[in-house]
Amino acid sequence: MKKLLGNILAIMGLVLFCCILPGRTGYAADEPVIPEGVEVEGIDLSNMTPEEAKAALNSFVEDVKGRTLHLTDSDGTVMDIPFSQFGVDIADPGVVDKLSQIGSGGNILTRYKALRDVQNGHGDYQIQFTCDQAALESILNERAGEVNRDPQDAILVRHGGQLIITDEVIGRTLKASETAKAAADTIKGGWDRQDLSIAAAFDEAAPAHTAQELSVVQDVLGTYTTSFAGSGYNRIENIKNGAAKIDETILYPGDEFSFTQEVAPFTAENGYYIAGGYASGKNVDTMGGGICQVSSTLYNTVLRSELTVLERTNHMMTVGYVPLGADATIAEPTIDFKFRNDYDYPVYIEAYTYGSSVTVTFYGKETRPSNRTLEFESVTEQTMDPGADVVTEDPTMPIGYEQVTQAAHTGYVASFYKLVYVDGVLESRELINRSTYNAYPRYVTRGTKQPETQQPETSAPETSAPETTPPQTQAPGDGSAASGGGAVTPQPDPAA
Repeated sequence: MKKLLGNILAIMGLVLFCCILPGRTGYAADEPVIPEGVEVEGIDLSNMTPEEAKAALNSFVEDVKGRTLHLTDSDGTVMDIPFSQFGVDIADPGVVDKLSQIGSGGNILTRYKALRDVQNGHGDYQIQFTCDQAALESILNERAGEVNRDPQDAILVRHGGQLIITDEVIGRTLKASETAKAAADTIKGGWDRQDLSIAAAFDEAAPAHTAQELSVVQDVLGTYTTSFAGSGYNRIENIKNGAAKIDETILYPGDEFSFTQEVAPFTAENGYYIAGGYASGKNVDTMGGGICQVSSTLYNTVLRSELTVLERTNHMMTVGYVPLGADATIAEPTIDFKFRNDYDYPVYIEAYTYGSSVTVTFYGKETRPSNRTLEFESVTEQTMDPGADVVTEDPTMPIGYEQVTQAAHTGYVASFYKLVYVDGVLESRELINRSTYNAYPRYVTRGTKQPETQQPETSAPETSAPETTPPQTQAPGDGSAASGGGAVTPQPDPAA
């Protein structure tokens, strides 16, 4: 009985609905319109005809399709992609037609249900959107280079007397598939229909070394300075270039340092000039001459900082800028100077030239006792004379001409010691190295050309005089061929 009564009331409601369905002034009485209170995506369609509603909805859809996807990270937007590039559109192509006829189209029952929905507060309708997820993923893969980055270690530099640390950078690689899915799911599920911001998904890669790791570098571990006063322009430029190439180097625990690897190749393109150096027991002009003063200065800093020396070779002849045993030569690619950081913290290398000197300083975390000090001692154990001159005869130069092409070098055997003092009292004396510097003779070029003898002059007898004058003969050795000879001042030896 109750069911029958409900059906009767429903039928009466339908009849009433048909009688009172509103029209608008100026429209034909039978022209259908959308009921009051109907909204689609916030657009009020009340009393619109289907054509008006369709136009309003199509305008809204086109506006949405013109929006932009913003990919973001923690710092903000990193990439913009217009919706049009990956096919954002309504999911149901016929939805606009359907929505534009809410309560105004279809049969009586359909129109009655729409009116009841409005009356019950269900008159706000949504449009579902979709996109081409595969197309978006392809775009992300193509543009990933805009947001991908390699991890970067923290940086330590010393400027203005201060150690300055720049934080590390986390590396990242865009996860195109995951990011595209997140955007597509949001578009399908609904958003505020404005530009869409999505957090990009990344695979992250941590850098090897951090600012926290470098923060302990605060103390001077060792420093050493040598002078290049009197050197020529090219040699000075080589020293400056070599110092600049090792400056601001960070050695982490266990890192090995190769001097040759850092400063080579010795070419003009790498900033080097031709200057004096040693080769086969002679002073010669070579590309990068003088670079060994940088390696020798570095060697002394390593000793005072007490890092581990792995490879060191002395020069074949003595040098004037460090004591015997305190030098370290290199010869690409066979001879190198190498050392290792065996501390549990990083070591920072500072190298620079100022005035007529080059300085190398190591910074780190000082863990050695403050009452412990170091000294270094060079002891000459043997001296070797250069030997007789090596003479080269030059037949194009006159007798008496002499030029020294290579100065003599005295040879030495020297021992180099590290002395450790605690509270000013010698605790240990350790042999660091024993170095042999070869003796080399003086090389001299002497002229052997004999002076020419001038031919005697003769003159015809005068017919008016009965007497004949005998010919005059010039004394040998007085001719100009012998003039201009003499010894040339020996050239000073350039330091290697």
